[in-house]
Amino acid sequence: MTISITKSSRIVALAVGAGLVLAVAFGGFVAPAYALTQAEATTIIQVLGLTGSQAAAIQALVSGGSSTTSLCTFTGPLTIGATGPQVTCLQENLISMGFSIPAGATGYFGTQTRAAVAAWQASKNIVPPVGYFGPISQQAWATSAAPGTPGTPGTPSTPTTLQGGAGSINDADYVSGLNNEQVGEGAEDVEVAGLDLEADSGSDIELTAVNLNFSPGSGVGTKDLDEYADEVSVWVNGKEVARVDASDFRDDQNFDRTISLDAGGIIEAGETGDLTIAVSGINNLDSTDATDVWNIEFENVRFRDAQGASVTDSATGDINDATGRNFTFDTFATANDVELKAASSDDTPKGVVNIHSTSNTDGVELFRFTLEAEGGDIRVRDIPINFATSSGGTATTLAHIASTVYIDVDGTEWSEAGSAAVVGTSGATVTFDDVDVTIDEGDKVTVIVKADINDTDANLVEGDALTASFSTSNRAVLDAEDETGESLTDGTDKTGTATGDPIAFYDVGINATFVSAEESVVAGADGTNDDDTATLKLVYDIAAFDGTVYVGNLASSTDVADGGASVPDVDLGGQVFRYEIDGTATTTLLSTAVSKVDQSGTVADDGVDEYTFEDGESARITLTVTRSNATVDTASDGYHSLHLVGIGFSTTQDDDTMSLYEFDLDDYDTDPIFAN
Repeated sequence: MTISITKSSRIVALAVGAGLVLAVAFGGFVAPAYALTQAEATTIIQVLGLTGSQAAAIQALVSGGSSTTSLCTFTGPLTIGATGPQVTCLQENLISMGFSIPAGATGYFGTQTRAAVAAWQASKNIVPPVGYFGPISQQAWATSAAPGTPGTPGTPSTPTTLQGGAGSINDADYVSGLNNEQVGEGAEDVEVAGLDLEADSGSDIELTAVNLNFSPGSGVGTKDLDEYADEVSVWVNGKEVARVDASDFRDDQNFDRTISLDAGGIIEAGETGDLTIAVSGINNLDSTDATDVWNIEFENVRFRDAQGASVTDSATGDINDATGRNFTFDTFATANDVELKAASSDDTPKGVVNIHSTSNTDGVELFRFTLEAEGGDIRVRDIPINFATSSGGTATTLAHIASTVYIDVDGTEWSEAGSAAVVGTSGATVTFDDVDVTIDEGDKVTVIVKADINDTDANLVEGDALTASFSTSNRAVLDAEDETGESLTDGTDKTGTATGDPIAFYDVGINATFVSAEESVVAGADGTNDDDTATLKLVYDIAAFDGTVYVGNLASSTDVADGGASVPDVDLGGQVFRYEIDGTATTTLLSTAVSKVDQSGTVADDGVDEYTFEDGESARITLTVTRSNATVDTASDGYHSLHLVGIGFSTTQDDDTMSLYEFDLDDYDTDPIFAN
């Protein structure tokens, strides 16, 4: 007869054997060794429904696992409260070596991480193994090729025998930093309170039970704990020793319950260990229950000592302290600091767009901004965009300017028809309401706003401009949800705005490009009086498109702010600038010069008041403004600067009412320079 053993039958056999191992191991006998793969160990744990120390015993049978650390760089000691990538790297390595950190590699050094570090230190014979990851531990970490594992592979752990005589708890203090914690919707095993328990030097002690009292606080009213929490778990030195349903804490029992603990919660004589309570939030917290407060008290702690005596302590230190520790329940978004952040993009378009006079110009990019998800994945269901006219042309509705508007999010496009709503300078909102985009935590997406621009006609004339933006009111109505489906709250979970630059539309016109700025001062004759001469220069290129354009070649000063300059008369000067002293505009004591160097083609100069640019021609313009300060004029003392306000141009020669190019001129400035 042939006996065939399949993989599944091997697991069943091992599971049975493992059950015997557990039976004898926790009965105080040395168990025989089995060598398991990780997959087999996981299956056995699931088949037998093992938890806590029993699951750990099966895990100890795994062979072949890696015991070496990967590279971590530590720049200082790590202990309770530390955060950041160094903590994350430490946690990831400890977990990979089999040391338990139930919360995972969170980047926060809490009591679970301290317990895992202490276990690793014990495996490296670092004394005392207290979980403080300082220079000695870091040196051992860096130099060891095999930092060790929780137990010898293939050999189950032998139960620890308590050492000493009569035992007691010498002191009990609340775990520092565990108070006013926040349990998020759907969050698992959030530590809410803990005690640092110091065992008397006379004996090791093993914690066997803890009596907890949960009391409702602000906002709870008559609700039960299980309307907020799913489970309550108990941990000793980072090891789970109990898990119960939140419904076990009932109103008719004053939310009191004694929880029996699994074996293994041992604190050695003279040492301090931590007893920590963690709470898991329900997945569908009622929005009205958000921010409600609960309190937890450790009414007593039961333990046994090396003599076998069972002792209940309800008086030492913070045990049975009526103050307890508060904690709150909150939405996923609030507990995880979920935030959708809007911001303008550096490469958003600016300036002038060349459109057609007889047909639409499709796909004109108007605006770019970003949406970033922090604290969790965020699902965006719609995106409202504001469109406003900004030059007071004849277009009074969005439909006069654009037949269709679009948004593009990471390559996916949505469109809406141009709105007939009155636009004006305040704008009209178009909502792209069929959007469905999920932004992963930590990711940022770019939203590109585009439009099909109409041809010029009675409603859309050259020079009309459109500004797209994502405003405060747009953000308020944007539909966005966190991972639990809860809508984000404006101002806290949804923040930031973004505004594009005005985009002007011309069939025939110019574009300008900044080149450089220059400043210099020549001191007066005696070097002390108020008679310095400041010379400021701006250099920029002008190019014509789609026809002949006339550009004023004289300069004129103004004291108005950007956007407020009058339409220039070619005879009075088309290069409009503002000269400032300590930020205040002045138009006195100024002399000007405008010159050009052809860049493409030959730009004609009539020698009087204008340049003639044919289609495609360009020239480099230098605007020079000199101010010779008066001999006794303290008002001239200060920092002098020059800013270009606009460029007068027209498709009509010698035009007394030229158009003013004033788009994307923010960088057309000199640096301030001091002059007397």
